Amino acid sequence: MVSTRRSVGCIFAVLGLFGCGDDGRATASATAGQSEGTATPGTATEPTSGTGSATQATTEGPGTASNSASEATTTSAPTTTQDVTITGTTGPTTSTSTGPDLTTSTGPDTTTTGDPCGGGSGRGGFDFSYLWVANTSQGSISKVNTTTSIEEGRYYADPNPAGADSSRTSVNIDGHFVVVSNRASYSVTKFAADKGDCVDKNGDGVITTSANKDDLLPWGSDECMLWNTPVSPAPFGYNGGPRGTAWAPGEFNPATCKYDDQKVWVGWLDAPTHAIIGRFDGVTGVQDATIPLDNWTSQISPYGAAADGNGYVWFINVYQELVRIDTETLEVKRYPGEGIQFYGMTVDGKGNVWFGPYNNGNVAMFDAQTETFHQVPNSAENHRGLAVDGNGMAWVAANAGGTHGCGLNQIDTNTMTAVQFHTFEQCSTPVGVSIDVDGFVWMVDYGGWAYRIDPETYAKQQVLIAGDHYTYSDMTGGGLFNAVMPG
Repeated sequence: MVSTRRSVGCIFAVLGLFGCGDDGRATASATAGQSEGTATPGTATEPTSGTGSATQATTEGPGTASNSASEATTTSAPTTTQDVTITGTTGPTTSTSTGPDLTTSTGPDTTTTGDPCGGGSGRGGFDFSYLWVANTSQGSISKVNTTTSIEEGRYYADPNPAGADSSRTSVNIDGHFVVVSNRASYSVTKFAADKGDCVDKNGDGVITTSANKDDLLPWGSDECMLWNTPVSPAPFGYNGGPRGTAWAPGEFNPATCKYDDQKVWVGWLDAPTHAIIGRFDGVTGVQDATIPLDNWTSQISPYGAAADGNGYVWFINVYQELVRIDTETLEVKRYPGEGIQFYGMTVDGKGNVWFGPYNNGNVAMFDAQTETFHQVPNSAENHRGLAVDGNGMAWVAANAGGTHGCGLNQIDTNTMTAVQFHTFEQCSTPVGVSIDVDGFVWMVDYGGWAYRIDPETYAKQQVLIAGDHYTYSDMTGGGLFNAVMPG
């Protein structure tokens, strides 16, 4: 297997595959975060679905970031390495259909004639751009066109949608596919964004799929649902259910200008102090590797996940530590974060990991080269999910009760400074943030809507999405693209 770390940069330099968007903006990332409730050291809880508002989390003792700082702080990170046991468990799947691979898709970007690396639409290789929002209490996922702001489809995420508690969504590197993890039903489900990638399961010559926000088909009848896989071994309970979820890019194929062998990475707990990182085949949904993590201290599953362009996937042990996994060797490295609240997380185009700490914590960063933690002074808020765009701006969701209240915190990652706090006319509980392929910022609110923000003019558009949305991760695919192909 050819290492992504060794090959991707050279391949793209020669082929010039992807642009940075129509307006020159590259794209960014949004990943996971912590939930409502209370938390003490080593403990975290989440809300039950269906609540219309959230109470604020609290922490006590070690692991709480200071409320403010006069200058950026640096912490050298002690690390631990661990032997990894890889099991070949496949886990049961509820769909035997594998769906087409990116290299065999009949979707609009699969031409193999002419110059296959011509750049396509000029939007980073994306033929279309969607925001995928988990509708938590409904056990479904919505597909919102980021250009028109129209919800073009809604899909059940699990055979038992009422008990699914859908949350983390992650989009692959060209936007063709999304996965959603269901915290309470312990499964992961994959959908195709375009009919050309769906499967005519009943052979009637027509792709049967949701056509709009009100067209929610019964489970198993929507042919754009490609697989649903229960995680294995089974989680020990709701707190152990799958959370941190991320696509990794796979192997770049210069003949097709596609990524082969794409994988999905998911974290859960099978015991109160024992975490599992599962690797799933992106085409079939088969769980093909299982990585155990002993001495898990938060008693809740790995919270956030994101892949970088260097062949690593990153997870957080909420409030406790950062975990790095080599996608080739499966080697695990763990970094305790002294004074860092690991809560919301993302990876930028430099391979650095960013955190949105809760409890009036400063935005923080892990420098992947020096393996040290840093805090952005005077940036303390009650943060959740975050994203970093192609210009190095971090956009961090913030809940009420922090320094500036409910809104969006803008951080310059290049200068490590707080730029501006953005407020909104209607603001309930902002949870996740993602950057679309045209560079616009999307902030999803638990209360039943999202905002589309122009990062240059700060113009805001509210987009109503029915339901409650406890949704994190890379909801557009822009995060993974920017991590692999930074502008």
